[in-house]
Amino acid sequence: MNTSVHRLLDEAFAGLPATDDVQDLKEEIRANLLDRVAELTAGGVDADDAARRAVGELGDVRALVEDADAGSGAPVAPGPGVTSAAAAAAERRRVPPQRRYVAGIVVAAVVIVLAFVPFAWVMVTLAGQADVGWLLLAIWAPLLVGPAVGWIVGASLARETATSYGMPRRRAVAFGCATALLLTGLIVGVEGYVLFASPGWGFRLGLPLLVAGGAWLAYLVATQTNRHKPWVLEQARAHAEAANRFEEDPAAAARFGIYTAAVWVVAFVVFLVLGLTVGWAWSWLALVGGFVVMMLMLATMLFGVGREGGARRAG
Repeated sequence: MNTSVHRLLDEAFAGLPATDDVQDLKEEIRANLLDRVAELTAGGVDADDAARRAVGELGDVRALVEDADAGSGAPVAPGPGVTSAAAAAAERRRVPPQRRYVAGIVVAAVVIVLAFVPFAWVMVTLAGQADVGWLLLAIWAPLLVGPAVGWIVGASLARETATSYGMPRRRAVAFGCATALLLTGLIVGVEGYVLFASPGWGFRLGLPLLVAGGAWLAYLVATQTNRHKPWVLEQARAHAEAANRFEEDPAAAARFGIYTAAVWVVAFVVFLVLGLTVGWAWSWLALVGGFVVMMLMLATMLFGVGREGGARRAG
């Protein structure tokens, strides 16, 4: 157990009345802090530094307890209170991008753009002339795109934002390398197809890198833990509560299913009619319209602000 967490909590709660509500809130904060410290120490942060950082991320804990009016005997909801404090702290302390990160992103973007300049020059101006130097540049320069994009991915994941904690550096580097491998495989496959005018060569050259990068990236995504900050998780829970309306009202869920089936049947019929008459280039608009109607219907049935508000006013 991290003793720094307990010491910092005792200091925050010093002088407050030892009521049951205060103790419940304190224990809830303690549990959240210990979970956060475990995440930070797993990423290589020193235990004491992790405790101080976890407490700092919650904001002013003492003000939170005082605002909850814990001494009056009023019920205290510790979970939402803690996450509300984290949300307030996030609003007060936006995480500005570091200059090194911004400069790196700009340099990587310039590398990506310049990597395609030789290819564009060969295709537009030389038009098949046998200039070996430009041809070699057109082949090798695009291979820089994969590492550049991988660096952007890794640096972005390692950076802390207002909504998410920074990913541990080793794992962020792994994400960047997997992305670079995947993109390089795609570019090598395309170049193999263009140079040898054969899909088989494109598959032979690019497929191993694509499989390796894709498998690595799939493993990293499957084993990734949550990085969202507490106030973001609280917002997600609040939004998810809207979906519970279908669980609480099975009739509404059944109506939505019937309406959805009818919408897609009509959309599919219109899709066929447009394709056979006007042309298949325009038929996809029927599917887009069906999707839009379904989403509007879902929003209306889930929230129904106007209908519910009118019912309450009528009552």
